[in-house]
Amino acid sequence: MVEVTKIGNKTLVMDGKILSLFRRGSLLRQMWYGGYEDFDNANGGAWKKYINIPITIIPSEYAQYIIEIDDTNVSVYNAKGDLKAQASIASEFWSLVRSDGFDMRAFDHLFRQLWFWVEEFDYTNKKAKIWVKLPENSEELNIAFGNPRATRSDYDNPKQVFDLYDDFEGTSLDTNLWYEYKEANANAIVENGLLKVSIAQATSGINYHILSKINTEASIVEAKIKYISWGLYTFFYVALDKDYANSTTFREAPYSGYQAMHYQASPDCRELYRYDNGSKTLLASNNGDSDPTGQIIFVADLGEIVKAGEYGVWEASANDNTYAPPYYVKLGVRASSNASIEIHFDWIRAYKSADPASFTTPRIIEF
Repeated sequence: MVEVTKIGNKTLVMDGKILSLFRRGSLLRQMWYGGYEDFDNANGGAWKKYINIPITIIPSEYAQYIIEIDDTNVSVYNAKGDLKAQASIASEFWSLVRSDGFDMRAFDHLFRQLWFWVEEFDYTNKKAKIWVKLPENSEELNIAFGNPRATRSDYDNPKQVFDLYDDFEGTSLDTNLWYEYKEANANAIVENGLLKVSIAQATSGINYHILSKINTEASIVEAKIKYISWGLYTFFYVALDKDYANSTTFREAPYSGYQAMHYQASPDCRELYRYDNGSKTLLASNNGDSDPTGQIIFVADLGEIVKAGEYGVWEASANDNTYAPPYYVKLGVRASSNASIEIHFDWIRAYKSADPASFTTPRIIEF
């Protein structure tokens, strides 16, 4: 049912729950009467407002974007951390959002819910970091908030946001996601949210790795890793692998003849290599790092950018686009010293470096 009311030179149109205000045929404002109730897990409540980020260049492919909210700004970044849009509108968000953040919902211009993941939400210190998988042909990126009855969204799921994600929960490796390869003296367990890899007395070069069963369009692979004990010539590596033909046979990694990008680290060296049919090319390096037992978070973007947590950001000598997607994700350890080795993998995620959308200034809109 549509109702129309004239107010001077303005026209108010009510169509269901939508109120639209026009002047001389031009839309001045539109809102949802009484709030919006149709997102998942509303529990009888309604959403009051949303962060609206209009898109000026419509994406022709999906991509991951990051929304960060501090005590002042709402900022949008692409997956590599480049600022895309920003506005000083955060105070309205923090005045209405639930203290646990469970009322946040991501949606597009047609009010279709989007997959998202809340990496950080600190209500006290006013810090939030939200990843969103933005589909192709999206015209808006929106974050709803202000429903005091809402519970956590079913769309808050990192395994749907990223091309590959594993935080090693449970008590065993996810065999739907990974192949596992290990040589004698190599062992791995899943415990307390960690993949714990140990190698005993690795005198001749012992290998352990896992290889994804799915391929991915991702060009960035990121992991959180910590050395527990190590010896000379010990390193972990994370790779985007092109050769999947020998997936059921262990391959000495990362030196066998296949195409891949590898980040590898030993206690005194961080290096990014490209491997191609038995040869390897060094793309970036940083030697002499201190505190090798410190926790390492790194990103390897196919030779373009490498980050190694507290060890800084490297620029590779040249961009490397030799290998087109899809890729397979690989994570492993190689040890050649006469020592017992233990390395913990906390999580791993892979995602695209694509940046197909352009955004204009974020704003707050009432439903």
